[in-house]
Amino acid sequence: MSEKPYYEQEYHAPESDIPDPSVGEIFKGLFLYPFTWAARSTRKAFWVAFVIQFLLTIVIGIASILALCTSGIFSVTPNNVTWAVSHITFLTWLIELILFILLVWIKLGLLGYAVRRLHDANYSGWWLWLIIILFGWIIAVIFLLLPTVEEPVRWGSYLFVD
Repeated sequence: MSEKPYYEQEYHAPESDIPDPSVGEIFKGLFLYPFTWAARSTRKAFWVAFVIQFLLTIVIGIASILALCTSGIFSVTPNNVTWAVSHITFLTWLIELILFILLVWIKLGLLGYAVRRLHDANYSGWWLWLIIILFGWIIAVIFLLLPTVEEPVRWGSYLFVD
């Protein structure tokens, strides 16, 4: 026992079994494990994945607009802006299809993270259905902000625990 009073002793954080995944592991989880529902994800992992998917969505949107612009389908005149679908080449359609599939895959990855995040707070992933109700998304965000339950839950362990 230390001779110092407790308020003068050095602080020691309590030990925790909660993993601290790297950004690489979070990125990997976003792309490789979108359908791994029976697991847990930390708050950090979910919100970093949210930021990653937000930035990737912007990049995909810009790439989509650039693909459409380079095919010459936007013709701007002083009087009007026309959209000529007949000028879209097969390559442009293919690029747009690939970008759309990538975008859907990223959104499914975030959905997987959201379900695992709810599992981490000891709630069912079915609570995400709240987002289709007018103001239900507010409740869903509150659930996603809840702290980790540091005890066994029904849904197993974290994705990146060795």
